[in-house]
Amino acid sequence: MFDSVHSPLTIHHRPRNRNTYISITRDGEVCVRTPLKNEHSIRRLLSQKEEWIRAKLHALSEKKVTPAVYGETIRFRGELYPITQLPNLEKLIKKSKNSIDIEKYYHRFYREEAVLTLPSRIEYYARKMGLNPSEVRFKKMKRRWGSCDSNKIVTFNTMMMQLSYEHIDYIIVHELAHLRHMNHSKAFHALVRSILENEGELRKALKAVQIH
Repeated sequence: MFDSVHSPLTIHHRPRNRNTYISITRDGEVCVRTPLKNEHSIRRLLSQKEEWIRAKLHALSEKKVTPAVYGETIRFRGELYPITQLPNLEKLIKKSKNSIDIEKYYHRFYREEAVLTLPSRIEYYARKMGLNPSEVRFKKMKRRWGSCDSNKIVTFNTMMMQLSYEHIDYIIVHELAHLRHMNHSKAFHALVRSILENEGELRKALKAVQIH
C-alpha cells in the first residue's frame, strides 16, 4: 500500500483533467492532481506507482546530500565523515600542499578500501548467482560505476565506495548479471531482480547520483 511511503501527500481535485498527474516537490511532498473523486481509487493508483515514487524520493534525498569538503570531510559508504575519524587519511591530508594532492589521496583511499572490502562481496554474489568473472579489476572511472566485457572481465569504479552498501551491492549484482546477459533486456533485469527485489528502485535512484 502507498501508506508505506512516509511522505506528505496533497491531493488536488481537478475535474477538467483527463488524467491523473503525480509530482514530487523539492521538499519531498507527493502532489496528486486528478479528476478522480474516490480516495480509494486515488490511493490504489498511488500504490501502483509506489516504486516510481520511492525512486524519486530517494533521488531527491541523494541530491540533498551534503557534498564532501576536500581536506575536511569525506563521503564514504553513504555517509559523510570528518577526516579526523580516518587517521591514516588525516595524516596524508596534513602533509598535502595543494588541492590536487588532497584529491589524489581521496582517490587512493577509495581504491584501497575497494580492494580491501569488495572482493568478499563480489565473491558472495557470484556464488549466489552461479556466475564467475574471469578477472575482477578496480579503477577510477568518470562515467560508469562498472563494466563487463566479452572476456568476462568485470571492472568496478573505485568511487563507488562513496555510496551506501545497498547501492554498492546493486552495482556488483548488475555487473555480474552481464556475464550472462550482455545487454539490458527483460531477462537481464529479471536476473538482477531475483537477487535484489528492489532493483528497479535502486537502478532509478542510482541514475540521479553523479560520479565525483
